[in-house]
Amino acid sequence: MRRRRARAALLVALAVALAGLGWRFWQRLVAQPQRALEALGSELLPHVAQHLRNFRRVKVKNGRMVWEVTAREAQYLEADREIVVEGPQLTLWLEDGQRALRLGGARGRLQLDGRELRAASLEGDVRLVFDDFELRTARAVYDRSADRILVPGAVTVKGRDLDLRAQSLEVEVTPQVLRFTGEVHTVLQVANAEPTS
Repeated sequence: MRRRRARAALLVALAVALAGLGWRFWQRLVAQPQRALEALGSELLPHVAQHLRNFRRVKVKNGRMVWEVTAREAQYLEADREIVVEGPQLTLWLEDGQRALRLGGARGRLQLDGRELRAASLEGDVRLVFDDFELRTARAVYDRSADRILVPGAVTVKGRDLDLRAQSLEVEVTPQVLRFTGEVHTVLQVANAEPTS
Protein backbone atom coordinates (compact mmCIF):
# COMPACT_ATOMS: atom_id res chain seq x y z
CA MET A 1 0.00 0.00 0.00
CA ARG A 2 2.87 2.33 0.79
CA ARG A 3 4.39 1.54 -2.57
CA ARG A 4 1.16 2.51 -4.32
CA ARG A 5 1.01 5.84 -2.43
CA ALA A 6 4.69 6.51 -3.20
CA ARG A 7 4.15 5.76 -6.90
CA ALA A 8 1.02 7.92 -7.00
CA ALA A 9 2.82 10.80 -5.25
CA LEU A 10 5.78 10.43 -7.63
CA LEU A 11 3.47 10.43 -10.68
CA VAL A 12 1.59 13.49 -9.36
CA ALA A 13 4.90 15.32 -8.71
CA LEU A 14 6.16 14.34 -12.17
CA ALA A 15 2.91 15.50 -13.81
CA VAL A 16 3.05 18.86 -11.97
CA ALA A 17 6.71 19.32 -12.96
CA LEU A 18 5.96 18.51 -16.61
CA ALA A 19 2.96 20.84 -16.58
CA GLY A 20 5.14 23.62 -15.13
CA LEU A 21 7.84 23.04 -17.77
CA GLY A 22 5.20 22.93 -20.50
CA TRP A 23 3.68 26.21 -19.29
CA ARG A 24 7.11 27.87 -19.16
CA PHE A 25 7.99 26.57 -22.64
CA TRP A 26 4.64 27.85 -24.00
CA GLN A 27 5.25 31.33 -22.58
CA ARG A 28 8.68 31.52 -24.21
CA LEU A 29 7.36 30.19 -27.52
CA VAL A 30 4.59 32.78 -27.63
CA ALA A 31 6.91 35.66 -26.67
CA GLN A 32 9.73 34.74 -29.08
CA PRO A 33 7.98 35.41 -32.44
CA GLN A 34 6.99 38.88 -31.25
CA ARG A 35 10.60 39.75 -30.52
CA ALA A 36 11.70 38.27 -33.87
CA LEU A 37 9.09 40.31 -35.77
CA GLU A 38 10.08 43.48 -33.92
CA ALA A 39 13.75 42.88 -34.78
CA LEU A 40 12.87 42.17 -38.41
CA GLY A 41 10.74 45.31 -38.63
CA SER A 42 13.57 47.49 -37.37
CA GLU A 43 15.93 46.04 -40.01
CA LEU A 44 13.61 46.77 -42.95
CA LEU A 45 13.12 50.26 -44.25
CA PRO A 46 9.63 51.54 -43.46
CA HIS A 47 8.90 52.55 -47.07
CA VAL A 48 9.82 49.19 -48.68
CA ALA A 49 6.75 47.00 -49.11
CA GLN A 50 8.46 44.06 -50.86
CA HIS A 51 12.01 42.93 -51.60
CA LEU A 52 12.26 40.43 -54.48
CA ARG A 53 15.01 38.45 -56.19
CA ASN A 54 14.84 37.44 -59.86
CA PHE A 55 12.10 39.99 -60.57
CA ARG A 56 10.06 39.60 -63.78
CA ARG A 57 7.01 41.44 -65.06
CA VAL A 58 5.44 40.96 -68.52
CA LYS A 59 2.71 42.73 -70.50
CA VAL A 60 0.84 40.57 -73.04
CA LYS A 61 -1.82 42.00 -75.35
CA ASN A 62 -3.88 39.91 -77.77
CA GLY A 63 -1.56 36.96 -77.21
CA ARG A 64 1.53 39.01 -78.16
CA MET A 65 4.31 40.16 -75.81
CA VAL A 66 4.37 43.96 -75.57
CA TRP A 67 7.08 44.49 -72.94
CA GLU A 68 9.03 42.58 -70.32
CA VAL A 69 11.08 43.79 -67.37
CA THR A 70 13.52 41.54 -65.52
CA ALA A 71 15.96 42.38 -62.73
CA ARG A 72 18.35 40.61 -60.39
CA GLU A 73 16.74 42.33 -57.38
CA ALA A 74 13.77 44.64 -56.87
CA GLN A 75 12.32 46.66 -54.02
CA TYR A 76 8.73 47.81 -54.32
CA LEU A 77 8.14 51.25 -52.76
CA GLU A 78 4.38 51.24 -52.22
CA ALA A 79 4.02 54.91 -51.28
CA ASP A 80 5.85 56.04 -54.44
CA ARG A 81 4.32 53.31 -56.66
CA GLU A 82 7.85 52.69 -57.84
CA ILE A 83 10.17 49.70 -58.09
CA VAL A 84 13.91 50.16 -57.49
CA VAL A 85 15.78 47.50 -59.47
CA GLU A 86 19.33 46.14 -59.67
CA GLY A 87 20.52 44.73 -63.01
CA PRO A 88 17.36 45.68 -64.96
CA GLN A 89 16.62 44.55 -68.53
CA LEU A 90 13.67 46.15 -70.36
CA THR A 91 12.55 44.44 -73.58
CA LEU A 92 10.11 46.20 -75.91
CA TRP A 93 8.63 44.10 -78.72
CA LEU A 94 7.85 45.86 -81.97
CA GLU A 95 4.51 45.58 -83.77
CA ASP A 96 5.64 42.57 -85.83
CA GLY A 97 6.17 40.63 -82.57
CA GLN A 98 9.44 39.17 -83.90
CA ARG A 99 11.93 41.96 -83.30
CA ALA A 100 12.67 43.57 -79.96
CA LEU A 101 14.55 46.51 -78.55
CA ARG A 102 16.49 45.68 -75.36
CA LEU A 103 17.53 48.28 -72.80
CA GLY A 104 19.68 47.26 -69.81
CA GLY A 105 21.71 48.89 -67.07
CA ALA A 106 23.28 48.47 -63.65
CA ARG A 107 20.30 49.86 -61.74
CA GLY A 108 17.06 51.71 -62.31
CA ARG A 109 13.58 52.76 -61.25
CA LEU A 110 10.29 51.60 -62.71
CA GLN A 111 7.18 53.73 -62.29
CA LEU A 112 3.86 51.93 -62.32
CA ASP A 113 0.30 52.90 -63.10
CA GLY A 114 -1.60 49.95 -61.64
CA ARG A 115 -0.30 46.93 -63.54
CA GLU A 116 1.05 49.07 -66.37
CA LEU A 117 4.62 50.28 -66.77
CA ARG A 118 4.47 54.08 -66.97
CA ALA A 119 8.20 54.85 -67.17
CA ALA A 120 11.62 53.30 -66.64
CA SER A 121 14.82 55.13 -65.76
CA LEU A 122 18.08 53.16 -66.10
CA GLU A 123 21.62 54.19 -65.26
CA GLY A 124 25.11 52.78 -64.98
CA ASP A 125 26.58 51.28 -68.18
CA VAL A 126 23.28 51.49 -70.04
CA ARG A 127 23.11 49.44 -73.24
CA LEU A 128 20.38 49.64 -75.86
CA VAL A 129 20.47 46.80 -78.40
CA PHE A 130 18.35 46.78 -81.56
CA ASP A 131 18.97 44.53 -84.58
CA ASP A 132 22.73 44.79 -85.16
CA PHE A 133 23.15 48.16 -83.40
CA GLU A 134 24.38 48.61 -79.83
CA LEU A 135 24.11 51.98 -78.09
CA ARG A 136 26.02 52.75 -74.88
CA THR A 137 25.46 55.60 -72.48
CA ALA A 138 25.33 56.44 -68.76
CA ARG A 139 21.56 57.02 -68.43
CA ALA A 140 18.34 56.43 -70.38
CA VAL A 141 14.66 57.08 -69.65
CA TYR A 142 11.73 55.24 -71.28
CA ASP A 143 8.33 56.98 -71.34
CA ARG A 144 5.60 54.43 -72.14
CA SER A 145 2.85 56.94 -73.02
CA ALA A 146 5.08 58.64 -75.62
CA ASP A 147 6.68 55.28 -76.56
CA ARG A 148 10.02 57.10 -76.46
CA ILE A 149 13.50 56.56 -75.00
CA LEU A 150 15.47 59.66 -74.06
CA VAL A 151 19.24 59.56 -73.62
CA PRO A 152 20.16 62.93 -72.08
CA GLY A 153 23.96 62.45 -72.18
CA ALA A 154 26.73 61.31 -74.48
CA VAL A 155 25.97 58.18 -76.48
CA THR A 156 28.03 55.87 -78.69
CA VAL A 157 26.54 53.61 -81.36
CA LYS A 158 28.26 50.62 -82.91
CA GLY A 159 26.85 48.72 -85.84
CA ARG A 160 28.07 46.44 -88.58
CA ASP A 161 29.10 49.36 -90.84
CA LEU A 162 28.74 52.31 -88.47
CA ASP A 163 30.44 53.95 -85.50
CA LEU A 164 28.74 57.05 -84.15
CA ARG A 165 29.08 59.43 -81.19
CA ALA A 166 26.54 62.09 -80.21
CA GLN A 167 25.75 64.38 -77.29
CA SER A 168 22.23 63.01 -76.78
CA LEU A 169 19.61 60.80 -78.41
CA GLU A 170 15.86 60.36 -78.69
CA VAL A 171 14.39 57.04 -79.88
CA GLU A 172 10.79 56.77 -81.03
CA VAL A 173 10.24 53.06 -80.48
CA THR A 174 7.24 52.14 -82.68
CA PRO A 175 8.19 54.08 -85.83
CA GLN A 176 11.84 53.13 -85.12
CA VAL A 177 13.19 56.67 -85.48
CA LEU A 178 16.50 57.72 -83.90
CA ARG A 179 17.21 61.44 -83.48
CA PHE A 180 20.76 62.43 -82.50
CA THR A 181 21.38 65.92 -81.17
CA GLY A 182 24.39 68.12 -80.53
CA GLU A 183 27.70 67.28 -82.16
CA VAL A 184 27.50 64.03 -84.08
CA HIS A 185 30.60 62.18 -85.28
CA THR A 186 30.04 59.32 -87.71
CA VAL A 187 32.37 56.77 -89.30
CA LEU A 188 30.86 54.65 -92.09
CA GLN A 189 32.66 51.54 -93.29
CA VAL A 190 31.83 50.49 -96.82
CA ALA A 191 32.63 46.90 -97.79
CA ASN A 192 34.78 46.37 -100.93
CA ALA A 193 35.41 50.09 -101.31
CA GLU A 194 38.65 51.04 -103.03
CA PRO A 195 40.66 53.82 -101.44
CA THR A 196 40.83 56.99 -103.44
CA SER A 197 43.92 59.14 -103.78
